[in-house]
Amino acid sequence: MALPTKMIKSLCLVVILISVGLIHGHPIVHGVLPRDPAQFSFAVSLQRAMENGTLVHFCGGTYLGQGWILTANHCIVGSDKNSSMYAQVGGLSLMDKVSILRHIRQVFSHPDYNRVTLGSDIALLQIDFDAALQQLDKLVRSTLLLPPKGNPNSNNMTGVIVLGGDALNLVLSDNSRDDAAEEEECHIFGYGSDSFYGPTSNRLQYGPIRPLSFNRCVQMLGPVVAPSTPNSGMFCAIGLTDACRGDSGGGLVCRRKIWGPLGGEKRPYTLRGIISYGAGCGAPASPGVYTDVGFYRAWIDGIIHASDFPSSNA
Repeated sequence: MALPTKMIKSLCLVVILISVGLIHGHPIVHGVLPRDPAQFSFAVSLQRAMENGTLVHFCGGTYLGQGWILTANHCIVGSDKNSSMYAQVGGLSLMDKVSILRHIRQVFSHPDYNRVTLGSDIALLQIDFDAALQQLDKLVRSTLLLPPKGNPNSNNMTGVIVLGGDALNLVLSDNSRDDAAEEEECHIFGYGSDSFYGPTSNRLQYGPIRPLSFNRCVQMLGPVVAPSTPNSGMFCAIGLTDACRGDSGGGLVCRRKIWGPLGGEKRPYTLRGIISYGAGCGAPASPGVYTDVGFYRAWIDGIIHASDFPSSNA
């Protein structure tokens, strides 16, 4: 009996993901420690409580403000508001006793998430919003923006969080000398391991990365592992660094380059992607696959607007 083409592709993807390794729960390989602790103040470590009460890091996330965290849906599949999941927010060392640690009280999975293809690999988490987070929000608002939604030529930043007028659209490059890509720099960050079987890191690491065009991604990853279409809500990126085990759910952020000595560290980042999956860790010439945050802006805004959030920050 002949199998439908879609079924064959799904079966092939399952075999490939098993054989090459999913970046599940996937320090940044070849990454470095931030010089300024505030550079990635929006970084999140998602942690599970073990039977002995110990908290163990398993995935990353990005803090958007007002108690909202964006992560990969495959990180929290099967979890609910009664699960023993916690979020450490602020990008500090996991051993830091003054860090902000909060129980995750609500989980919002994207309804179109596909466990086989990892399509719509995006989820929102909600933690209690208190005075400590209000202070962090002031810092996050100055360092992180959400990308425009809908028309890529518009700069519609009318959401209730992370307002700003300098957000970047996604620049996808076919080569390392693309003029538009040369005007920005992108980074990934996380607490993951630096090898597939290595331990996760207690300190946040980050490294440079460059988004790729759909055609270039298919050439490098192959049509089964790469995103299915150019408009699938997923994209590829490659660089001197790579995500690994424990980095999934963390962010891919970009900011404008400023040539010269002034203002180099004061540019806000735009959250462009969520670390989703890839072929192993740090494999030469092997891109990783990321969820396109701009593609899902309407869903993000809809969840936040429909939920209870502090009116004083609306």
